[in-house]
Amino acid sequence: MSRGSVEPIHAYGFFTVSENLEFNQIVVFEYLDYDRYYAGVSKNIERLNKELSELAYNMQAYLDGEEVVVNGERVRPLVIGASLGFKGNPEEPYLVFFIYFRGKPRRGVNYYENVYEAEVSEYPYEVYWIFPPNSKVSGVECSGVSEIIGDRIVVMRVDEGERVTGYEKIIFHLH
Repeated sequence: MSRGSVEPIHAYGFFTVSENLEFNQIVVFEYLDYDRYYAGVSKNIERLNKELSELAYNMQAYLDGEEVVVNGERVRPLVIGASLGFKGNPEEPYLVFFIYFRGKPRRGVNYYENVYEAEVSEYPYEVYWIFPPNSKVSGVECSGVSEIIGDRIVVMRVDEGERVTGYEKIIFHLH
């Protein structure tokens, strides 16, 4: 049985940013898996660990192809772990990736920038950013729609079939 029958249906990204510009990211991919490939994998710990290692490696390779810049310096997001879960039944698995990177903070204006391959989104997704207390987001450039909630929360939404330009930028102020 192969992963080929597993269909991605939705994704979420959650970023928290510290005052020291440590970025902790959790990415969740939801799937439909009528052949129950991941349910089978989850029954054998050795097979599960091998699968998660391979998925983490693939995610790392994807991230290595991106250009992530914080305040003018390229940073390297690092996959620090992966997990498999199910949304109540074996045909609805989800994969979670834990990612970390760090930038050098500046007093005043800071920015995060990401350049990656443009594409058409195969599934809808949302990305949520929480910046540290006493910070203020002043600008967001991204595909889809974005909103700033309060001073320090950013929400980005992309629909299935939407063209993704491959560029994101968030400008924020640290006090």
